[in-house]
Amino acid sequence: MVWSAGSRELATAVGLQVLGAVLLAGQVLVVGQLLGSVLTSQNQHDLRPTLPSIALLVGLLVAAGIASAVEQRQQQMLTEMVTRNSAGKVLDVTTAVSLEAFDRPAFHDRLTRAMASQGRPFQLTQSLFQLIRGGVNMVGVAVALWLLQPLLIPLVILAFLPLALTVASSGRDFFLFSSWWTPQGRLRSYMQMLLMGKETAKEVRAFNLGGFLRRVYEQLYDEYMQELRKVTMTRLLRTVGSTGLAVVLVGALVTLLVWLVVNGSMGLAQAGAALTALIFLGFSLPQVLFAASQLYECAFFIDDYQSFVALRPAVEADTRGGEAPAGFSRLTVDNVSFVYPTSGAAALCDVSMEISRGEVVALVGENGSGKTTLAKLLCQLYAPSSGRILWDGADTASMDSDAVRKSIALIFQDFVQYQLPARQNIAAGRHERFDDLEGIRAAARHSGADEFLAALPEGYETMLGPIFEGGQELSIGQWQRIALARAFFRDAPFIILDEPTAALDPRSEHQLFDRIRELTAGRSVLLISHRFSSVRAADRIYVLKHGKIVEHGSHSQLMTEGGLYAELFTLQASAYLNASEA
Repeated sequence: MVWSAGSRELATAVGLQVLGAVLLAGQVLVVGQLLGSVLTSQNQHDLRPTLPSIALLVGLLVAAGIASAVEQRQQQMLTEMVTRNSAGKVLDVTTAVSLEAFDRPAFHDRLTRAMASQGRPFQLTQSLFQLIRGGVNMVGVAVALWLLQPLLIPLVILAFLPLALTVASSGRDFFLFSSWWTPQGRLRSYMQMLLMGKETAKEVRAFNLGGFLRRVYEQLYDEYMQELRKVTMTRLLRTVGSTGLAVVLVGALVTLLVWLVVNGSMGLAQAGAALTALIFLGFSLPQVLFAASQLYECAFFIDDYQSFVALRPAVEADTRGGEAPAGFSRLTVDNVSFVYPTSGAAALCDVSMEISRGEVVALVGENGSGKTTLAKLLCQLYAPSSGRILWDGADTASMDSDAVRKSIALIFQDFVQYQLPARQNIAAGRHERFDDLEGIRAAARHSGADEFLAALPEGYETMLGPIFEGGQELSIGQWQRIALARAFFRDAPFIILDEPTAALDPRSEHQLFDRIRELTAGRSVLLISHRFSSVRAADRIYVLKHGKIVEHGSHSQLMTEGGLYAELFTLQASAYLNASEA
């Protein structure tokens, strides 16, 4: 991961660490040389024999300081590069997977862990560099120590072996703990979003939910902290025990050094240099073991992260298919059924319908009848559980989904209000034409948005929404006109409008539907609406009930048949008449 993010920076940093290790080994040997020259100077009462060693030691220290400073700069840059690279791979997966994945809790758990692993790159790079630095330093010091007294090397390894075993078990246990608590962590994050989000702020205040939601949030956090204390206490006890054992063994090593000096097996200068090496090792070994612990712990999270990132090739393989037809003459829905992943009941059941070029076809029905679900299937956001969707006679299941969607313009009832400049809001409909300002303005004129957008402080370059500096808040009706402009700017042969006038006043709604054929001339339109007055002029109307099409025909035909459509239309019309009479 680190190499792919910044191979040059990594190679430079590792090279500087190797240089630092060489300088450190040199310092250990120079200290021994300096101690010998100090003894000579003491006997001769002359400082000059020590000056070359002192100068060499100072030079080594200056060089080590410069190398360390440059290395830290490389490490800081590399940390940001790894963070960017790892986050980008998660984004690649989330933008490639089907909409169905977002209906599965297991996917959200995996996504949450992958997102959490993005916080690991800093820890990863820090630990990696610490491990390399400490390891290389240890090798350098160990070489110097071997030259001074080989017997000390195996004893040093034995002293720190318990710490190595401790860090391995601790890293595994913490990963298992984090994985187990991922769903609860997502729930905590959701509660936090309810308390902090702009879209939820008005209802939280209107119902005085702040205190209640905060208590639920705190309760969830208390449960998490209680289990976290147990895990960290277990880790602490293991670390204290293994550290205590290591300290005892290091004390035994120092005792051995003293004994070697006392019995004449080692000179005082050699012993001083060996003791310096042991101090360096005693400082470096815990750092190396801690870094290894962090890397070992990271390894579980990174493995989980990489398994998530590995979803992308499989997802792309699934979406690759034959080319979509260049034109559009007819869309046929042939006995399509669909069941959401988390539901046992069918949202659609044996639905069949047709839309020809230039037609305006309406889809009506009560809430929950499956209207929006059918729209999602038509624009390839979901694949049918059974049945076929044919585009000019060819099954869309064999086509590239992205290529099919390029020929479809879709505006959902819950459209996105992009907190971006007005120009980008509309250009999102066909981002390849971002520079087509005249086309953007034409789309805005068609939807009725041009007048109020042109009047903004910076016109079409004005930031929309209140969350960024200089942003202009709009009414929901104005936002809906921008969403409609986005659909018009897409300039697709097939347009799906899901409740396109829900936020418009009756006059604006009437004006828009009067112009719908003019605005969509030569294109096919699927109009989903709960306002029956707005669908009367459609060429054909399909009526959905409990996921099934129960009626279809023109307005006059359906009224003559006196079925569900006639009943719902009469109920809605009578409500308006009664209101006007009152």
